[in-house]
Amino acid sequence: MRGDSYHLEELSMGWMALLAGEDGLKRASLKPSPQEALEDLGTDLDGAEDDPAPFTEIVACLHRYSEGDMASLDEIGLDLSSVTPFFSAAWNACRSIPPGETRSYAWLAAEAGSPLAMRAAGQAMARNRFSLIIPCHRVIASDGGLGGYGGGGLGVKARLLQMELVANE
Repeated sequence: MRGDSYHLEELSMGWMALLAGEDGLKRASLKPSPQEALEDLGTDLDGAEDDPAPFTEIVACLHRYSEGDMASLDEIGLDLSSVTPFFSAAWNACRSIPPGETRSYAWLAAEAGSPLAMRAAGQAMARNRFSLIIPCHRVIASDGGLGGYGGGGLGVKARLLQMELVANE
């Protein structure tokens, strides 16, 4: 049985730290610096081996996304085996938001099967283990405010949304 492996990749929007196990991608962290991206993986990184080989296809999808191929993120399979059913439903609903469009936390809660669970939907986005791949940057407050974004801050969130809008034109 092979252990977990990780890889660090520089993208146009920041540094992406990736962690995978036998069942696929377990974590992806987008941060402004390589140190922050690796630190964000926390103890999940313990015992993992630095090996870029398992990430070849994922890295190709990430680079295609940053070059304007908005659908490429949908090709990345995720290991959601250790996630609660609500978080899994919320993350899958989030992945269904078309690039360049936004949805509210209320929409996300309803899509995840619990229309009154807006705070839980917010927590699902705040605890998103797959920065960029689960595009929580597309989820905003009902008043149109950007809300939060752990993947490098609100400036990165705004830049990602703008990049998607331009790519869709």
